Amino acid sequence: MIQKFSLDFSDISGFALVAYDTNGFIRWRNVCCTINMTFIMMFQYSIILYCAVRMYFEMESKVQILSPSLRNLHRQFYKTLLLQVVTPTVTLFAPVSVLIYLPFFDLQLDLPFGISTSALGLYPALDALIVMYVVQDYREAMNNTFKRVINGLHILISSVDVGMTPTATFRSPAVFNS
Repeated sequence: MIQKFSLDFSDISGFALVAYDTNGFIRWRNVCCTINMTFIMMFQYSIILYCAVRMYFEMESKVQILSPSLRNLHRQFYKTLLLQVVTPTVTLFAPVSVLIYLPFFDLQLDLPFGISTSALGLYPALDALIVMYVVQDYREAMNNTFKRVINGLHILISSVDVGMTPTATFRSPAVFNS
């Protein structure tokens, strides 16, 4: 930390796992801490997996009485829920897991940790995008809005005369709704 960032480690808050002592022996207390974190993550994901499977079978038996369109909507929401569980795994827990286990390999790496920090900020946006992409009604509304904006921009750009000074042209709302 001092060599790369000119920061003293005691001046900042953080979690550091030192796998080996100065003599090169494994620090078993730190190994136990890592194993403990692994079991916590495994327990968490086993509960998620159990609930997902149980929910799927319960939902399949219950939605048979619903109309086909409602069944389709329930399946879309179930897919959305599953993807919303997988997204934090990929963007949050996988990078952290790499950071937890990396010290045991005693590698001298200069990893770009800004990527994992960026993944933390990416998660909320991905969560909303999943809903907009998987649920068909939201996806169609988003596509229609996008098409209207593109068509409006196309009309605006094509109305500007190339050789002349640009002038503002105001269109009625009916142009954008076509």
